[in-house]
Amino acid sequence: MDKILNQLQGSTFHLSDIIYDFLSDKYEKHISEPIPEIISEGFHPESFREMIHRHRSQFMTEEYLNSRLLNPTSGTVDHIHSEIAASTAVRRGKQQGYSGYPLELLRCAGHMHDSDRSYPETMIAGEQKARHDPEAYRMYKMLHVKNSALMAKQLAESVNNDGFYFHEGFINDLQYLILRHEIGGVKNHGDTILNASGVEFSIDLDRLTDILTDSDSLSYFETNILTNWEESNKSELVLTNKVHFMYDRMSQDARRELKETKLNSTSHLLGTIETEDPDVNAIRSILLKVCL
Repeated sequence: MDKILNQLQGSTFHLSDIIYDFLSDKYEKHISEPIPEIISEGFHPESFREMIHRHRSQFMTEEYLNSRLLNPTSGTVDHIHSEIAASTAVRRGKQQGYSGYPLELLRCAGHMHDSDRSYPETMIAGEQKARHDPEAYRMYKMLHVKNSALMAKQLAESVNNDGFYFHEGFINDLQYLILRHEIGGVKNHGDTILNASGVEFSIDLDRLTDILTDSDSLSYFETNILTNWEESNKSELVLTNKVHFMYDRMSQDARRELKETKLNSTSHLLGTIETEDPDVNAIRSILLKVCL
């Protein structure tokens, strides 16, 4: 059972039974899967695992839970979103031929791309109001990525200081991906690497960023969209704006995955064409208008 979701249900939000049941086992499923141990030159063998462990531990603190109770419109299922974004980034990275360090960089960046939300004292205020205005929302996101990159850096430094050392270029790589995860990597530079990894110079950080951006959106459509409907007071305009923001930036391949695994698959709640749940029907209707 997802202890965080269980405590939020009935207080921060009142999800319909069908939505709550769909979300209820996702977190436990992801955290039960082992984090692979990789051997990479310049890294303590447990460094990546330790970062994920510490970030997961933050989600279980009273500080985090209380912040979700006090801010019901902002990130009520971030603990689930981070897990799915991280695992999706690794999966899509493998599909594009990456192995070793790039996958662990994607895993860490995926897990921590929204990390200012994980530490309530640093969370950028004003998201609820910004959601009503696409331009204001873009400005909000600029502050959000800077803050999240800073929090990820601080977490990495704490891990390093405790003896889980890592290559000196890792923090810059991690921050680059997080700083650009809302917009993707620099485009239209062909095979030229404009922003190379400081750990492995042959790795194009812009291409990894694109994977992270797609994974963030796919994770949103897997879970967050189901709670955003209530968080936005069931406003079609607000949810439509958010869906546009997450969908418009996606690659064609990620859009195809969205349609195949969510909209056109009975494995996802939003792929259920006929349901008596009005919330599911409303969310699906909005998604269809944007995506098709």
